[in-house]
Amino acid sequence: MIRYSKEFEKKDLILPIALLVAFLNPFTQGLEFTNPIAYMLDHYAIYAAGVLLGYKLLRTNFYLFLLGVIPAGFWHIPMFFALGASFAQYRAIEELTLFLGGLIAGGYIPQMKLSGKVGALAVYMIADSILSIFFILEYKQYTHNCYSFLAYTPSQLPFVGISMFAVMNIILIYAIVKILRNAAIF
Repeated sequence: MIRYSKEFEKKDLILPIALLVAFLNPFTQGLEFTNPIAYMLDHYAIYAAGVLLGYKLLRTNFYLFLLGVIPAGFWHIPMFFALGASFAQYRAIEELTLFLGGLIAGGYIPQMKLSGKVGALAVYMIADSILSIFFILEYKQYTHNCYSFLAYTPSQLPFVGISMFAVMNIILIYAIVKILRNAAIF
């Protein structure tokens, strides 16, 4: 079940719209066909925009939360990753499902207990760390060596993994500060 949250204010649109505008424009979209860092940052931005909007705008349940997490994993399976990175029609489906997934996942976060939030953060950090390691080790499944239609080369992947660790650390620091503030430690 999806309900509208009365906590929503117009200022809550600023960051999600900024993320969408930054990544859903012709320049960035074109760059993503040849630059895997831009493509991965696009994943973060589109999903985060959905999560932020869902967090303020909607109230969902645990099952919708799980459904909302699926696109985040699905689009990192090598074949689907390659299709989204190479073809505009798959990219459109990818970005729509990432945004909608973030939207319904974000709607459940305000209802989660602290242990659920920490657990979800831990699962995200573990999954993203594993993918980052794949990129740092230049797994060929994410390059043109495995999918001839994909423009990415193995030598580009370590930079993607490093940028992912940077984003993960920013998210982790934000989450820790938020948890500590809510616990009245700061």
